[in-house]
Amino acid sequence: MKLPELSVKRPVATAMLFVAVLLFGLVSLHKLPIDIMPKMELPTITVITVYPGASSEEVEQQVSKPLEAILSGTENLKEIKSSSKENVSFISLQFNWGTDINEATNNARDLIELVKRHLPADAQSPVIFKINSSMMPVLIYGITAEENYTGIEKIIEDKIASPIRKVEGVGTVVYVGQPTREIKVNVNPNKLQAYNMSISQISTILQAENITIPGGNIKVGKNDFAVRVPGDFTNINDIRNIVLINFNGKVIKLKDVADVEDSFKEKDEFARTKNGLGVAFTVQKQSGANTLEVIKATRKKMAEIKKNLPKDIKISEIINTDEVITQSIGSLSSSIWWALLFVSIVVFAFLREWKSSLIIFLTIPFSLITAFIAMYLAGYTINIFSLMSLVIAIGMVVDNAIVVLENITQHIEKGSKPKMAAIFGTSEMGMAISASTLTTLMVFIPMIFMGGIVGIMFKQLAILTSVTMLASLFTALTLTPMVSSKLLKPKGKQKKKHGKLYEAAEKVFRAVETQYKKVLNWAILHKTITISTAVLVFAFSLYVGKHIGTDYIPDFDAGDLAVVFETPVGTSAKETDKVAQKIIKIINENVPEKVPGTLASVSGQTEDGSLTTVGFSEGKNVGSVLCHLTLPNKRKRTAKEIGEAVRKKVAKIPEIEKFHISAGSVLSDALLGNKKPIEVNISGNDFEKLNSVATQIKNKFEETQCLNNISTTID
Repeated sequence: MKLPELSVKRPVATAMLFVAVLLFGLVSLHKLPIDIMPKMELPTITVITVYPGASSEEVEQQVSKPLEAILSGTENLKEIKSSSKENVSFISLQFNWGTDINEATNNARDLIELVKRHLPADAQSPVIFKINSSMMPVLIYGITAEENYTGIEKIIEDKIASPIRKVEGVGTVVYVGQPTREIKVNVNPNKLQAYNMSISQISTILQAENITIPGGNIKVGKNDFAVRVPGDFTNINDIRNIVLINFNGKVIKLKDVADVEDSFKEKDEFARTKNGLGVAFTVQKQSGANTLEVIKATRKKMAEIKKNLPKDIKISEIINTDEVITQSIGSLSSSIWWALLFVSIVVFAFLREWKSSLIIFLTIPFSLITAFIAMYLAGYTINIFSLMSLVIAIGMVVDNAIVVLENITQHIEKGSKPKMAAIFGTSEMGMAISASTLTTLMVFIPMIFMGGIVGIMFKQLAILTSVTMLASLFTALTLTPMVSSKLLKPKGKQKKKHGKLYEAAEKVFRAVETQYKKVLNWAILHKTITISTAVLVFAFSLYVGKHIGTDYIPDFDAGDLAVVFETPVGTSAKETDKVAQKIIKIINENVPEKVPGTLASVSGQTEDGSLTTVGFSEGKNVGSVLCHLTLPNKRKRTAKEIGEAVRKKVAKIPEIEKFHISAGSVLSDALLGNKKPIEVNISGNDFEKLNSVATQIKNKFEETQCLNNISTTID
């Protein structure tokens, strides 16, 4: 092979090459964003259409059905679902894995254009949302106020939301639950009839009066002035004094036929924290942004904002995603360092020479640093799967170097000069270690072609492990022989004296070798027993493996507790909020492990589907209660145990029709698409029979003790 010869004869060039790799790797490591999971863009889009003032039936007939009919023709469509609620329509399109989501979005957008003219005139233009990992909020705050509650919307928009949007890496800021100012015109029908007027006339006049008109430009000498005719209402008296008509010589104003009231909209969404009714404030990051950096910068900006807010406004951090990222990445990083330490100790224990150990040790950082370069070039993030690949590879990257070094050492012991021994010793082993490495890669390469969400997660692990193994092969064929030719010295005629540690280790190794010879000799002489034992062990392994439980994504205790519940259809948002308060009380009394200030609830439905865009379920009869628990090592109960205790209490609330408790990590639910581990789909044309069968299946499941969170979607 030419590589060993080139590296040994050009040591400076070889050294500079690996120094360049090291520097490029360190720069890549510094620039890599950190996240809990790989970036995921699921093959799903959601079309949200707002139809103000419409009932759920009108939304279904006039918006959802026309859109669903046209969107069912989208290419590569796997499944389409629609949900119609008051004021808003949700249509979810799920595509086959491997579909280009950008192309699918453009296709859906083109189809929507064909049907837009058939939608109601008051319906807003449909908005398409692509589902990806960056849609999940990285921070959720609860904001409450006392004296300034009526003006909290303007305070949040001007003093909180606007500065947060300017933070680097912040994508979208969504807040719900705030009181929205509304000017109510309560018309007296008798007076209106007396003046021979109609509601539509008043509406037209109000629209015409509340407008600013551009007046063109006026040039005066060297100056050019833009002219505008202001006509917007500035206060409530402007509205009251609008002239409607001249009736029998008398000017009739709006205040003569109606009471004008400055109040607030009747809202259908409620947000609560420990301080009472307030606003839920969510922060999403930009796609590809470093989650930890975004959270850190947002918290810093929020701390600055708090100093300039009125004293009665309280801001509590409810949910964050940096804790689980820090804990998970920290744990894996610790595993890598421990693995590195133990690999070094094992290598030194067997080689028992610092020079040989150093040669082997050098292959580890140069092999691993190549993975960071690959991550940077491929646009990956530092996540649990990329770090897992390093943990897997760290014990294998030294194999090739050990084989090469051992062969070089043998050549030197036979009298060869270090340079020649390095070239010939490495060349002899080149094909062998290449074949060995490629054989190992055959285990990981098929994972690159896996489809679905599993493929997204394990693709990085397969690619990075493969890159690291190839880097270790290249290092063993270049760096190892070059360093060996410089550090290893030819053996002298006099036998080298070794220290006591070496002699003691040698005795242990010789004793082990002697015992191994005896065992090997016995195994060869007793072939039947040896083969039978191997077969029995293999069969027992298969039996045990068959009875080991399997799961899609392992549960991990991130300390998140979420209760999503539904009251009977037709329940008002206000009543749903009352049920949420009962659940808050249950958690307060039964979960001392919660982090103070993180208990909050969001109930009801937004006018524009804002809650859906940040991952919440919504509807006038739907509510969510959230809280965050202390770290697992600071509490006696696991999140699952706490969730089970809360479940028993919540099940006793009579107003709740069905509910679901997530205990552990809301991220797991996000990855699973909020799907249950077991789902039974029932199809047919008779809704009454469908509901009857669904109820029977549910009752049977409830009799099984190993199942919980059993619910149906019957109408």
